[in-house]
Amino acid sequence: MISFGLFETFGAGLLILGFGYLLSKLRIFSVLCLPAAVLGGVFALSVLVLFSHFFELKISFDENLKESFLLAFFASLGLGIDFSKKSNFSKNFFIFLGLCAFIMVLQNLLGITIISLFDKQKELGVIAGSISLSGSFGMGAFWSEVLKTEPHNITNALDISIACATFGALFGSVLGAPLGAFLIEKFVLKKENSRFESKEKSPSQKELGKENNLNKALVLFFSKKELKKTIISVLLLAFCVLCASVIKLFISLPAIIFALIFAFMLRVLCYFFGVNLAHKNLALLGNFCLALFLALALMSIDLKALLDIGLPLFTLLCLELVLMLFFVFFITFRVFGRDYEAALLSSAQCGLCLGATPIALANLEKLELRFFSSKSALAILCLSGVFFIDFINVLVIWLFLSFL
Repeated sequence: MISFGLFETFGAGLLILGFGYLLSKLRIFSVLCLPAAVLGGVFALSVLVLFSHFFELKISFDENLKESFLLAFFASLGLGIDFSKKSNFSKNFFIFLGLCAFIMVLQNLLGITIISLFDKQKELGVIAGSISLSGSFGMGAFWSEVLKTEPHNITNALDISIACATFGALFGSVLGAPLGAFLIEKFVLKKENSRFESKEKSPSQKELGKENNLNKALVLFFSKKELKKTIISVLLLAFCVLCASVIKLFISLPAIIFALIFAFMLRVLCYFFGVNLAHKNLALLGNFCLALFLALALMSIDLKALLDIGLPLFTLLCLELVLMLFFVFFITFRVFGRDYEAALLSSAQCGLCLGATPIALANLEKLELRFFSSKSALAILCLSGVFFIDFINVLVIWLFLSFL
């Protein structure tokens, strides 16, 4: 057993992210729109599994660093809010939230139905449903303690939830962005519902090499013109991460909520006092932190738990995956009008309701990098994934468990 400390974990994350970036340049992965962090994380996970199997060598990574990267990303979102631009997304936000609640209900109904066919405890269907998929690891850990007690008595609830959440995280990462890219290209979509010729590359594809060139990104980040604003932005970002980490010790809520709230409050103060922030640099830094978090999270997944899950649960998870894909293609995409925003939200929902908010955000970022950005889709996803989705999921789970 080898334990990586803070600096070793950071170095490993950089290496994996860099290797994933090289893999993303290959045509097959570029067409599939797979994020570099996902490619690097899955590759590293495969290597670690081989080392564990043949050499009985297991490597663990620093968990605090992963959480800090995630907090930094959400803080960058709050600090990067542009008050000069207004977007009307309230209607779509409630629709998206309603669709997420609907898919949670369907996940549990399917889970209970399939598990009943195998003559197993019906609670297992809820564990493999919205507890582990829409709720991911955190929700699984919370409800596992409940399900261990009377009248459920599922002693291995935590192991099952971890395995199911692992399945969801993997496929939410691997399928989310390719699904969005498929919808955009199949229906020849462009932002604001306009159309472009299918044989012609989109403007963002033509300029992809220029706009996302690493050297130009570094020049932008360290330019004299932006240096003062960048220093202020980074200090505020660090302050938000520190405050969120401290408050989490006293209040048992996800730290990302506090990071986003503090960042928003500071952004409001900066707006009223005329303090300019480096928004482009904040976006670069935030996306970098998200990519590092996702790479580290994916290569820390315990695949052994997934292999030991058993035939009934594996069958159920495969059907849950099919249900998710059908739902976003035939319901979410069509409810939102079969336009560019609909494709982005469909991809985001796939990551959100199979994995977690960071996975959904990574899917969205990859699609925006290849095609066009969308402030509305990002705002809807952040508000849903950070503030509301878990509360709705708790209510749905409680209702199902009450009737079992």
